[in-house]
Amino acid sequence: MNTWTLLSFIGFTALVAIISYIATKKEDLKSSDGYFLGGRSLTGISIGFSILLTNWSAEQLIGLNGQGFSVGLSNMGWAVTSAIAFVLMACVFLPMFIRKGITTIPDYIEDRFGPTARNVIAWCILVNMAAVALPSVVYAGALGLSKIFDVSSLFGISDSSALIISIIFITIIGGFYAIFGGLKAVVVSDTVNGIGFFIGSILVLILALRALGAGDASDGLVELVTKEPQMLNAVSSPKVNVPFGAIFTGMLLMNIYFACTNQVIIQRALGAKSLAEGQKGVLIAGIIKIISIFILIVPGIAAYHLYGSENIRPDEAYPLLINRLLPEAVVGFFGAVLFGAIISTFNSTINSCSTIFAVNIYKPYHKGKMDPTKCITAGKWFGAGLALFAAICAPFIKFAPQGLYMFMQEFNALFTIPMLLMILVGMVSKRASSTATISGMLTYMALYLFFRFGYTGWDLHFLHKTAIYFGCGLLVTAVITYLHPAEIVKRRVQEAPVNIQNWKHLRLASVATTVLMVATYAVASPIGVVAPIEEIPGNLMIILFASLFSTWAINAVIKRYCDNKANSIFESGPKEELIKQV
Repeated sequence: MNTWTLLSFIGFTALVAIISYIATKKEDLKSSDGYFLGGRSLTGISIGFSILLTNWSAEQLIGLNGQGFSVGLSNMGWAVTSAIAFVLMACVFLPMFIRKGITTIPDYIEDRFGPTARNVIAWCILVNMAAVALPSVVYAGALGLSKIFDVSSLFGISDSSALIISIIFITIIGGFYAIFGGLKAVVVSDTVNGIGFFIGSILVLILALRALGAGDASDGLVELVTKEPQMLNAVSSPKVNVPFGAIFTGMLLMNIYFACTNQVIIQRALGAKSLAEGQKGVLIAGIIKIISIFILIVPGIAAYHLYGSENIRPDEAYPLLINRLLPEAVVGFFGAVLFGAIISTFNSTINSCSTIFAVNIYKPYHKGKMDPTKCITAGKWFGAGLALFAAICAPFIKFAPQGLYMFMQEFNALFTIPMLLMILVGMVSKRASSTATISGMLTYMALYLFFRFGYTGWDLHFLHKTAIYFGCGLLVTAVITYLHPAEIVKRRVQEAPVNIQNWKHLRLASVATTVLMVATYAVASPIGVVAPIEEIPGNLMIILFASLFSTWAINAVIKRYCDNKANSIFESGPKEELIKQV
């Protein structure tokens, strides 16, 4: 590591810290809304960037590019199909959550099902974060930093020791940032890092294409499209670890959980200064998630063409691109950006877990009668312990057989889909009880564990199995609800904490996001860039015009429909529910 690399790393990291301090030094960090929700003052741009940076940590940048290196675009569904889930978040989930004034998902569960269900969902979230999400983030970040800066050579130590040092560094810095800064500091740093992330990621893509094209990026693009074009096939590629049909089954369920009910993601939208700003931020994130495949997967495919013969592990592909292609001064800058993305996800997760522990476990245990500062202090101590636990678990993820990203998604499914089941049942069923939904959750988890660690002869992708287990859980919930329906009681209408008028462009933005998602799959298919090279320009023009026409036509139809239907989800000012089920 030369002087310029070190200076650029320290300089950009310090810039982010200074801006975050200046922007938040007058913030109220002694109240729950101030510390956990940024004082409900966040704008659409800051929410969108924060959601993206929280999601785009090292496990995405390194893990998804690793999947691009090994199987190509066939794995892009994780990023692209999340757009439809963000549309659902903006149109359905967010208006309900903000109207109720909730701080956490367990708040909603308690409001709907009572304290027992709240405790179940809170502990499910915390266990999932502690055992899967946080260790994955720390490991991916440490792997990236140790390879980018060649820590083993720098200190004359083994790769394993370099990994451990990087894990300790991330844990200490990220822990301090999350525990003492609150959500507003996280969001401000995310916005600054987001700008650097885009600049650095696009630069890596351009340099990778230049290397592939022997100095000419356009030649590199042609090489990418014509050399093993099946690597760009997201629909019918013979080289997959996630089948195309899975985007309609388990992947859809997981994306709905993460975009609509995952505390780490939605906490930014819950901190919006109005519903409209929250919807803007969510849809900004949804649109950019679609086009993010150019920085999250395509560089990995370029790395496959450049370094595929070197027998490297897929998760090492992206750090290798950075180390070999970027100028030394820029390596430090991008290392700072990657470090910022790592810290963003790390401290966002810690902040959300601290929120859930303090608000939904610690405070109810004390009957809610305590000084808010004591509640915040308890959350900080819990966050510190969680950070330490994640650091201890992180090194073991290198033994995952299918790579970091698939390990994370497979084990996330154990906890996230049952939680989604409870939330969805609470939204659509007036008679489902706590007992019925918890029974459905336990059914799902029992089936998942049995067919994952017990009987392993069922040759079906885990995402398809996930959808089947989800259906079984719903069936159990429905049967118990039919036999023992919950009692319905009146509830008092409450005032929303912020303005709850829908964004005036919600309908058009939702339609455009959905059409863009479908068009992206059309481009990454045999009717798009996988076709013979001479047919590609014409195919892309047809897809473009079809997308524009579809957006106009669907928007016009929905507009006319909404003008005649009082209960449209696009209607301004969602109405209050007048009943509560217990």
